[in-house]
Amino acid sequence: MSHQIYYGSIVEDLILLEQVAHGSRAMVEYYQSFLDTSKECDLSISEFEAELIDHEDFLQASVSDYLIKCATRTRIIQDTNKFKTEDPEYCPDKESFERHSGVAKCLNGKIKLSIRECCNKIIHAKDVNLTFLKLESGIGQYWNGVCALKGDMQGKPWHIEIDVKKWVLAMKHYYAVIVEL
Repeated sequence: MSHQIYYGSIVEDLILLEQVAHGSRAMVEYYQSFLDTSKECDLSISEFEAELIDHEDFLQASVSDYLIKCATRTRIIQDTNKFKTEDPEYCPDKESFERHSGVAKCLNGKIKLSIRECCNKIIHAKDVNLTFLKLESGIGQYWNGVCALKGDMQGKPWHIEIDVKKWVLAMKHYYAVIVEL
């Protein structure tokens, strides 16, 4: 018997990750409107900048944590279950991944992207970076929901970007499908 993993806990983590991805811009805009952006001198940072640094540190750590938790549990489930239907060609991974265009893109290497492969890249990434965009005001930046992952496999470098908002949708669909199989 393999590990017993509660699918609902993965979906809960996916929803929290989705909320963080969608909320970054609103959070930074709120900070900018509410917190003091002035500095006491050129070498100091404003109250807004200090909060922004904390927010970015929180994002990097929590997004990585949620991605790893969801990816590792998903891979365990995939490796210990055979999701069979009457159609031998049917693949819940493929259906779920292809349901939303732009879930991930390969920038370097030869990678056939899928939910499984995105999970593998999340787990084995040696370099993980969130993509930040500047606010229109030019003061502050927010996470746009994209996560860049880099690593190597058998000495060959790879680099993918995952649109976490779309990846979460694909993953939630995947769990909705496999729970019925």
